[in-house]
Amino acid sequence: MLLNIIGLSGLLLFTAAGAQEMQTGEFVRVKAKTFDKEKFMFPDDVRGTRLNVFFLPMGGDRENGQAQQTALIAWHEALAERGVFSDEIMPYHFSVLAGVPFFVKGIIMNAMRDIYEGTVPLNQAGVLFIKDLDAFADAAGLTLDEQPTIVIATSDAKPLKSFKGQVSAQGVDEIVAAIAQLK
Repeated sequence: MLLNIIGLSGLLLFTAAGAQEMQTGEFVRVKAKTFDKEKFMFPDDVRGTRLNVFFLPMGGDRENGQAQQTALIAWHEALAERGVFSDEIMPYHFSVLAGVPFFVKGIIMNAMRDIYEGTVPLNQAGVLFIKDLDAFADAAGLTLDEQPTIVIATSDAKPLKSFKGQVSAQGVDEIVAAIAQLK
């Protein structure tokens, strides 16, 4: 009974936050390194030939950021099971962190790398260290609400549609349908 209530509340959370058509916006360019230690210019270096799917934990604090990261890995696994990803539709995981002192960036990268290894290709995941989280979100037309954020973007990384919330069967169906429609 308790599991059903928790599952239902997760479904309602996804449905309440739901999908959002992107009106305008584009991602801020950020120099980064992927977890395989290669240079990456976000979003310029994305490689999906039709679409890119960005999994963006943008937590205001460490605990929320980690919760979003865990949820987005679950989203990735659920979408991968549905066969969504290919050379045409590439997934990217970039945790977005603001105000991080330079001397702890390496520690953060190493700790996060271990979490993604074996689940997400390390050349498609990393950390975006930025100055202003609000400005990053605003530029792309996203809202900061402590919910996991998934953005479907064009091959040249223009945001098309965003989804927020915890993983659910209905949410996976909505994203799969949106990707089919957009490609």
